[in-house]
Amino acid sequence: MKNIYKTLLTICLSALLVQMANGQGGICLRKAVPYKAGKFSFSACTGDFKGDGKPDVAVVNYNSDIVSVFINNGDGTFQPAVSYSSGHYPTSVKSADVNNDGKQDLIVTNTGSETISIFIGNGDGTFQAKKDIPGGAFPCYVAIADFNHDKNIDFAISNDSSNLVTIYMGKGDGTFTTTNSYDVGQYPSPIAIADFNGDGSDDLVVTNTGSNSISVLMGKGDGTFGTATTYPVGSYPNCVAAADFNGDKKPDIAVVNSANGSVSMLINKGDGTFARPINYAAGGGPISIVAVDFSKDGAMDFAVCNAGTNNISVFINNGTGMFPEPTNFQTGISPICILSDDFNKDGIPDLITVNNNDNGTISVFLGCPSK
Repeated sequence: MKNIYKTLLTICLSALLVQMANGQGGICLRKAVPYKAGKFSFSACTGDFKGDGKPDVAVVNYNSDIVSVFINNGDGTFQPAVSYSSGHYPTSVKSADVNNDGKQDLIVTNTGSETISIFIGNGDGTFQAKKDIPGGAFPCYVAIADFNHDKNIDFAISNDSSNLVTIYMGKGDGTFTTTNSYDVGQYPSPIAIADFNGDGSDDLVVTNTGSNSISVLMGKGDGTFGTATTYPVGSYPNCVAAADFNGDKKPDIAVVNSANGSVSMLINKGDGTFARPINYAAGGGPISIVAVDFSKDGAMDFAVCNAGTNNISVFINNGTGMFPEPTNFQTGISPICILSDDFNKDGIPDLITVNNNDNGTISVFLGCPSK
């Protein structure tokens, strides 16, 4: 009898994994495990906060003015969140070593207090109290890089109400100076960074939710950028990812358009300019995107979270830069952010969504071997 139950359990588990696996053999995700964050969770990032080689997670919570830090147990499960006070209405967070001590720190944008909070990491999974710097008018999102090749972390901020992208240059000691601001489209939101024209310097792309466009700014390698070039996309673009989707070793751009439920793919022509967008249907109200090679075939795939239909859509590359119908997975209520890492260190990409109308939760999807 015991062997019969064991056999039935194996069959049921195998059937469950097959149901969750992509028909093309490209994606398999286990059922999501929820974790409680703060009120109206908004955005997240990963980083090795404890220095043990395991990716941890930080979440900003818009209505409770806190950052929730989840420490990884090493198997893809997480300890209960530890909270840190941020500025008012935090909207984005990124992890980097801003003071060159070998420990991961946090940068948080606060739209309500119009500040940027720097949390210095202690290297044991905890952080010091924030230090605030001015963030300009409604600092919405942050993206990090080394813009002037001095080996110090710099960052770019999208200022929603002034239609600007502002550059902050790192001094290498955890402090920053504001340098230049650049005009972009209306209501700029998330920023992605890549070397679009192959000159060895980081460039920027920002979504403009109010003007249904993206702005691309070419970096000069000294911390300054050229005038923005604008490309039309879908209605109410809300997030952007930069990756090589067609295998030509040049980063392309994928944009989620919330109002018409689509993803716009703009292929790099090789010189940092982009072709007209190819559009793919996602779920209802897509709002965030992450580029990941789920199928481990060398061709970049991507996943989108859909706030209107409470699910994620995973698009598997057919190897030519085209994407057939996605596979969908249920999340918590109103997923607003998606990110990827290998949380249990098994070599298979995992996903996390931030669910902002589910009393503040994250959903952790561990990847499993695809059939």
